[in-house]
Amino acid sequence: MTSDTQLHELLRGAAWLPEDVRRADRYAPIDEAPLGSGTTLFLVSVVGGPAHGRLLFAPAHRDATGRLTDAQGSRAFDLACVRLMAAGGRIPTARGGHVEFRGDGTAARAVSPLPFAQGWSSNSLSLLDIDGRPHLHKAYRTLGAEVREPELLRLMHGSGHTPRWFGDYGYVPPGGAERLALGVVYTYTPGSGIDTPLRANLRALWPRLTGTQEPGRIGGTGGSDGLDGLVREHLAPLAGPLRTARSFLGGFHEELRTRLGRGTPPPDYPVEHALRAAETRYRALAERARDGVQLPPAALEKAFGALASEIELLRTAFDTTGTHPAGPCHGDLHLSHLLWDPPRLIDISTPGTGPDEPGWAEQSPLQDLVALGRALEYFSADEAAYESARLLGVDSTETMLASLDGGAGMPPRERSVLLLVFEAADRWRRHVAGLLLTRDGVDGTGGSERADGPDEALAGPGRALTDEPLRRLLYLRRLLHELDYNFAHARPYHAAIDLRHAMALGLPSPLPLTLTTRT
Repeated sequence: MTSDTQLHELLRGAAWLPEDVRRADRYAPIDEAPLGSGTTLFLVSVVGGPAHGRLLFAPAHRDATGRLTDAQGSRAFDLACVRLMAAGGRIPTARGGHVEFRGDGTAARAVSPLPFAQGWSSNSLSLLDIDGRPHLHKAYRTLGAEVREPELLRLMHGSGHTPRWFGDYGYVPPGGAERLALGVVYTYTPGSGIDTPLRANLRALWPRLTGTQEPGRIGGTGGSDGLDGLVREHLAPLAGPLRTARSFLGGFHEELRTRLGRGTPPPDYPVEHALRAAETRYRALAERARDGVQLPPAALEKAFGALASEIELLRTAFDTTGTHPAGPCHGDLHLSHLLWDPPRLIDISTPGTGPDEPGWAEQSPLQDLVALGRALEYFSADEAAYESARLLGVDSTETMLASLDGGAGMPPRERSVLLLVFEAADRWRRHVAGLLLTRDGVDGTGGSERADGPDEALAGPGRALTDEPLRRLLYLRRLLHELDYNFAHARPYHAAIDLRHAMALGLPSPLPLTLTTRT
């Protein structure tokens, strides 16, 4: 087995290493397997520090002097993995386990690397040409049972909703314990996330608010109705793609239900457990907010009061609505994960891959739509803060924080700029959500008083849903999760976006909802 010292030298200076892993006392070898061509696959445990016990995957080359260098992304590593997948190979490890390679039976006659600018990623990515078709090789740096993407891609192979699975490989410890995913190869789908056309559309709206791009000249939209009409007309070119994406998501969730659920009835979502967990997290966050979070005290008080009210409303709602079916979902859906031309989904993080797996019951297709709704909230608020800051000649953090109280302390002209830009962004977001997230893809929402709440774009004429309490619970849980993250990482700008939408909670829903995954 390789010594701790060699692994320490390999890992300590690695550019991809998270800071908590970098602060380890040492890195201990757990197991290793020879891949060939001077490459060894190392399984490493983090010892000491905040990431104690975390498992790492560290393929490495050994040079003529015996020094180890990172092999992920290298030609030798990529080609060896692909060929072993195609052959269905198995490599024994030093301690009696094995690394298992599996594939879809496709022969890899010609494999060569392609130019690829990975950018920063917590995993290793490389682009390969396999028999004339580009594929991505993703090797995971951090290991755990929560890495389910290879199995999901395998189970969804041929569905048309996810990239085509070529193969994957995983580590099986001595004694045949649970297999840990090490890497996966799948077809590369060119294109961009749906955030790309949305960003271009929203940024093209700003000059239309004024008829000019000169700072200081803003207004003239014809009031609330005029602004709404302007936003609707401006979004018209994206109406078709957004409705197509909505329909695609419905098909994806149905395919997940069929392939992963294997025809079994959906379990009941554990709402009581989820609500208790949300309440516990709320209390911890409220305590942290009292201990000096650098955000306006009035906004914190109002937001946490609204969160407390929402928890009580949900508890009452669940006492009167019976059970709520669960169902498989993407698990951590962001705008960039939904490719739009043509529609495809990437980076799937489904909590459970089947009825016999942990986490199967605590997921819902609504979870994905709530995640997209939250992503739209971040996206539109960030764009509004940036644009209003540009017009006013200030930093965007200043405009974001000012949006929490509607710019109450600003001079009248500056406040009018802030209010118009944020109102336009909010209306734009509601129309986008209407097209992307509602049953009928209806563009527009009517005059809900909860203009910044989680369901402002989800209303429709006479279409009440029994799953509204679950949707609201899922929204609450995601908002609390993101607020917790932003508090923990000292991100007041992003926490302000959370507070802005938290303040709209705690009121009964004013309109029946049509949020759905069905097409």
